[in-house]
Amino acid sequence: MATAEQVWVQCGTHRLEGVLVRPPSGEGALVCHPHPLYGGSMDNNVVLALEETYRRRGWTTLRFNFRGVGQSTGTYGDGDGEAEDILCARHFMLERDVQRIHLAGYSFGAWAALKACRLGFSPQSLALVSPPVNFLDFTDLPLPPCPAWILLADGDAFAEPARVRSWVQAQKVPEGRVRVELFTGADHFYWGREQEIRRALGTFLDALERSDSVKNS
Repeated sequence: MATAEQVWVQCGTHRLEGVLVRPPSGEGALVCHPHPLYGGSMDNNVVLALEETYRRRGWTTLRFNFRGVGQSTGTYGDGDGEAEDILCARHFMLERDVQRIHLAGYSFGAWAALKACRLGFSPQSLALVSPPVNFLDFTDLPLPPCPAWILLADGDAFAEPARVRSWVQAQKVPEGRVRVELFTGADHFYWGREQEIRRALGTFLDALERSDSVKNS
């Protein structure tokens, strides 16, 4: 079984602290953490739940601290800088022969992930947990043309389900490309709901793999 190792991702003049788990697989996932200015880091409970879901499938995973967080150098980049960090992390994985990269982001990490997609990141799939439409500007951030899974909580003041659904519907994406899931009795932080997160994301990825199998048969 692959072990986790601390890695450093070079990104311009700064470097990002990360944790890489690298089994012999060309499939991988990159996981992005919540807001750097409000205690967000790669060790967040939701980030760990997402990362574990991908890792249990035998995929390469990389979670990392955005610039200025933990041992990552640099300073907060107001979202645009963090989008560049994601592109650097993607390049890091490509250099290690991970050719099919899935992207996941929680809260601020979801916002930064969409910004990275706008800059040219084309993930195999996208997982967004509580994209904070009540807190950050999603106006010019479309979903990329890949299967997407969006997790919401009915008690979330930063990502109100009705506002997130309106944002999704306004994009007129093809039916079936986006799966929106709602957790009842949960808020933005999902404490105690980590196992349910793993199960829900796993179900989405199972369906994705079945669809890929049909296309390739």
